[in-house]
Amino acid sequence: MDELELRRSVAEILAISPEELQSDIELDSFEGFDSVARLSLMVCLSDLTGRPLEASCLRRLRTYGDILALVDGTVPK
Repeated sequence: MDELELRRSVAEILAISPEELQSDIELDSFEGFDSVARLSLMVCLSDLTGRPLEASCLRRLRTYGDILALVDGTVPK
């Protein structure tokens, strides 16, 4: 999955347009970032990284940039 597909997937989970996702915007600032969105994001990111994503790792993801870093492998799982 390339970055555009990731952006679209995350935007769909958050119920926003992909253009609203900027690397430095806090995920909590989106109204759609509720418990269901968190679980959906966990599943999506687990699929992308090929291994289960622990809840503690998900809690460390504050921005879309953090998600990009996780998928790129630059953030400890």
